[in-house]
Amino acid sequence: MPYFTVKGMSEPLRHTYHVTKFDVSLQVVDRGRYITGSLGLTVLATLFVLSCAKISAPTGGPKDLDPPVILKSIPENGSVLFTGKSFTVIFDEYVVLDRITEKFMVSPPLATKPDVKLRGKSLVVNWEDDLADSTTYTFYFQDAIRDNNENNPINNYQYVFSTGPVLDSLSLTGNVFNASDLEIVEDVTVIMYSNLSDTAPRTILPAYISRPDPSGGFMISNIRPGNYRLFALKDLNGNTRYDLADEIFAFGDSVIVITPDNYFGLVPDTVTYRPANATETTKPDKFVYGLHRLYAFQDPPKQQYLTFTERKSSWGISFGMALPSDSGQVSVTLPEADSSSWYMEHNVARDTFLIWVTNPDVYSRDLVDAILTYPFTDSTGAIIAKTDTISFRYMKPAAPRGGAGRTPGLSITTNISGKIRPGTVPLFRSATPLADPDTSLIRLTRTVDSVQVVLPYEFVRDTVSSRLLFLKAQLEPGATYSLLCRKGAFSDIFGVASDSAMYRISVATEEDYGSLRIKIAGYEGRVIIQLTADAKDKVIREESLTSPGEVSFPLLEKGKYRLKAIYDLDSDGKWTTGDFNAGRLPEPVTYYPAELEVKINWALVQDWDIGEMYVKDVSLRNKPATRR
Repeated sequence: MPYFTVKGMSEPLRHTYHVTKFDVSLQVVDRGRYITGSLGLTVLATLFVLSCAKISAPTGGPKDLDPPVILKSIPENGSVLFTGKSFTVIFDEYVVLDRITEKFMVSPPLATKPDVKLRGKSLVVNWEDDLADSTTYTFYFQDAIRDNNENNPINNYQYVFSTGPVLDSLSLTGNVFNASDLEIVEDVTVIMYSNLSDTAPRTILPAYISRPDPSGGFMISNIRPGNYRLFALKDLNGNTRYDLADEIFAFGDSVIVITPDNYFGLVPDTVTYRPANATETTKPDKFVYGLHRLYAFQDPPKQQYLTFTERKSSWGISFGMALPSDSGQVSVTLPEADSSSWYMEHNVARDTFLIWVTNPDVYSRDLVDAILTYPFTDSTGAIIAKTDTISFRYMKPAAPRGGAGRTPGLSITTNISGKIRPGTVPLFRSATPLADPDTSLIRLTRTVDSVQVVLPYEFVRDTVSSRLLFLKAQLEPGATYSLLCRKGAFSDIFGVASDSAMYRISVATEEDYGSLRIKIAGYEGRVIIQLTADAKDKVIREESLTSPGEVSFPLLEKGKYRLKAIYDLDSDGKWTTGDFNAGRLPEPVTYYPAELEVKINWALVQDWDIGEMYVKDVSLRNKPATRR
């Protein structure tokens, strides 16, 4: 007997026909259920063909692009004098919930998150908390509700009701940007308080809550008139409070007064643009600007503590601090080794310390104990000296099967690659501290008129790292040099020597590069001008100056560059983040509104008015990642 399928049923249906002269009665059997109907004569022919012809897979039709349709809400969306603890939304088709725990929120927040479930084609929301009197509640679903077949979402769906006689109808719009680069901050929540105290974001739930769209724009709806403070929070522990030191946070610097006279619509300003990599078929993007801007940052770390301890090699021990520490604040003792058996150095930031054990009787041990004394923030917030005994373990890897084989030479890395920029100082680096190079095995030459001329040079140690040497020599633009390093020219303090190597040093000329000169105007004060090379703000060069003034970037590779200005309000020569406890906003930044193209042997002069802060052209902005 032939079979056919009906949309919405999971199994094929058995059908039988009762034929008369003018009609056909049809019985459909689905797991014991019978559906009876009457079909015209034309359908009889169709069914006869279905019964006798070869059965093939359906060819389908146009792809369903429509979101689910809401047939009914119980109680009705927008109800007043609401007294229940649940509501139901009925759709015209089966739906699914996409990342509902992330996207769903209630404004004002409830102490206990409501329970959201699907029952057939209905969405049911229940909660336990008592609702506040005369308050408008908004249940935000964003795009979490999607149809079951094609995943089409209902965008920005909200269910709203009031426990009082009227719905609050005022709203507020804005944007959240990263303070350091003006990019979109993902997974951030916007919170607004009627309690204006500084402690409110840390201790109580907000009066209103919302979440920005992928462009960073947000809207808070159904607000009652009043005075408010606006914040944004990347809520790492899900309690809607700013209570973790590493949470990203933003705060407005003034109280917002919301009245019917300053009602704000959804889209005060929208910019339509085409991305830089757009093709002819690329649709223009829209970027929405709200009226209130928040610039998110992380509070500077204030707690001092030991962040890590490790021993990656037999002779290398390291540990790190949360904050920079002077050498006098950090002391180390190896109880089983005298002070001549090791030495300590630190990185430029003074937050990472390295102990190099030089005595093989010590570093050959699997376990080396160290007594560390370091600054530590106690429970009262005071910095004290804390002492710990830490055991550093290192197990030597097993020798390869078949014997140890040839011992590899000391690996040396250098910045000599292709043509080097005039003024570049060649450097040589290893993974372990370097001994003084054997200059009898090193020769620097230049070929002049087919004759090799031996040139003077010297190696200079880095002032911070014992693993770094600089070659000081007179290297002229346009010239080519040979640096011959015979086997054993370099060695580390453990006796491992380098293999022989020949380095070709070719020095470019100024004509191989372009230059950029920027005339800064429109602002008075200290600024830092950064030259960046890609969308990730990789800093190529930077200069500090007092504006108005000029800054030059010579010897630039050909390519496209961007300019960023940091308003150095505290004149410390670097960007300073915000501090909510101190009431200090992060230092403002701004960007030149286009890319600048640098050409070889070309000097580009560009005027830049930096009078307006927080400017970044939308087409230069990184597009946020989208998830479904």
